[in-house]
Amino acid sequence: MSDAPGKGIKVEEAPDNPENLFRNVTILIAEDSPTQAEQLRFLLEAHHFTVISANNGKDALALAHLHKPTLIITDVVMPEMDGHQLCRAIKSDPALKSTPVVMVTSLTGLQDIARSLECGADNFLRKPCDPAMLISRIHYILLNLNLRKTSKVQMGVDLYLAGKKHFITSERSQIIDLLVSTYEEALHMNDELQLRQKEIARSNLLLRGLYDIAEGLMHASTENEVCEKALQGLMQLPCCQAGWIYLSDAQTGIHYACGRNLPPDLNVAELRADRDCRCQRLLRGTSSTPNVEFITCERLSDKSASQDSHLTVPLLAGKNCLGVMNILTRPDAPANDDDMKAIKAVSSEIAIALERVRLLASLAQRAGQLEAANKELESFSYSISHDLKAPLRAIDGFAAMLAERASDRLDDEDKRLLTVVRDNSETMRQLIDELLSFSRTGNARMTRASIDMTALAQQVFDSLLPPSGESGIRFSLAELPPASGDNTLIRQVWANLIGNAIKYSGGKAHPSIEISCQTGEAENIYCVRDNGAGFDMRNANRLFGVFQRLHGADEFPGHGIGLATVQRIVTRHEGRIWAEGWVNAGAVFYFSLPRSK
Repeated sequence: MSDAPGKGIKVEEAPDNPENLFRNVTILIAEDSPTQAEQLRFLLEAHHFTVISANNGKDALALAHLHKPTLIITDVVMPEMDGHQLCRAIKSDPALKSTPVVMVTSLTGLQDIARSLECGADNFLRKPCDPAMLISRIHYILLNLNLRKTSKVQMGVDLYLAGKKHFITSERSQIIDLLVSTYEEALHMNDELQLRQKEIARSNLLLRGLYDIAEGLMHASTENEVCEKALQGLMQLPCCQAGWIYLSDAQTGIHYACGRNLPPDLNVAELRADRDCRCQRLLRGTSSTPNVEFITCERLSDKSASQDSHLTVPLLAGKNCLGVMNILTRPDAPANDDDMKAIKAVSSEIAIALERVRLLASLAQRAGQLEAANKELESFSYSISHDLKAPLRAIDGFAAMLAERASDRLDDEDKRLLTVVRDNSETMRQLIDELLSFSRTGNARMTRASIDMTALAQQVFDSLLPPSGESGIRFSLAELPPASGDNTLIRQVWANLIGNAIKYSGGKAHPSIEISCQTGEAENIYCVRDNGAGFDMRNANRLFGVFQRLHGADEFPGHGIGLATVQRIVTRHEGRIWAEGWVNAGAVFYFSLPRSK
């Protein structure tokens, strides 16, 4: 022992070989949790300490008398006798009072320190125990235990902490140990706090990058834009320094899509060059199943760059590899598990976005082809109608001239035959007009607006009545909810359905037409019911086909195009149409339209 000059403080030198103090050490554990007790046992035995344990303070006190342990580690909260009671009992027993007691506590405030001082504890550890801190603390206690065998000074003092009075009888060495352990725990907690702050900052960068990627991919409309937005967001991740993407498709093969923050060792011209490399072999399927992995880059190693490897991430859509994303990570911030999970998640989102834009491009191409085909069909229809109508007009005109000029030379049968020719010419002309009208309903531009369905149905019914206004039809119209759609096209729906109801119920002694609506959460279902001729439900699948008629032309006039037109209009309005019928007992036609928003 030596004196520090001018200070009056005695400093004891540590033993030359402190490991000798750690041999034949028995540690008593008082812990009511079997799991935590077993974890402590495993850790201490791994450092060659002899361990005995008890699951409450009462049993621990009995084992302490029996085995005289070198050190006691006790939890605070235990059944029968808690850690503070156990420590007080140890320190009040002359045979055990020199045994160091380490309290394991959550350290929620000054009261924990005060109670540890009050019961005479030598040291404490904060839950959850850090293994390295625990072993370091045990070594500290054992090193100082030998030094303090001959220097024990008892004192007693009243102490107020957090508004409560405590009487402290601990030895100076115990108080010093507690203060040292408090300071160590404070430093340890500060280190943990700084580490958590760094982790939070890193997590914030990660989340911000992922958010920007998700937002960018959501609005991307081309493959290159998908790749640009993804790399732009990935460069915000703490671990990402640079990146580039290769894509593969059936038309262009393998091609360089884009890059971000590329180092001087890699230039775009070289990446665009069609040079076989491991990344491209992944896309061609000549290597093993693609995985997320760090690979040695042939392009970088050829340049003797500062980095010769990069992270390769396949862009997988199911089992189909759409491309490969290469990422150079930062040497000072290597990718951790969270970064790898985020990068894998981003690769999946990139693959989904690529599939989406490819599908949209395909649909746009298909839509363009259909639009061109429709224009050609419309042009063809007008041409055909003109070419067909011209000879029909000629046939009807010449038949009329013949009937007038040769009227005195034609017998009754000849006149009847000329009338048949003219009637069929007129029927053919009407059929051509209806076909053209049917064709236009599929291509006509729609102008959506709110439609008063009650007023529109009434107007259509009134327009279909004879000029006298007397039809003998009992017409019932309920209050109908409004609809959103093209007024002209919806008027045609009502005209065809109400017109059919008038036509097919005309043979009844008391014809009846009822119009109503069933209101649903997402759609309104409008109903047109009549008591007319009806139809056999076995033929219901033919109702809405072009030229499909369930009644003969001699019974009811028409060409079988009206209901097909109604179905096309309702479908264009994102609705449905169907019917129910009973032979000679009427029919009801339903059509639905989405509810107005």
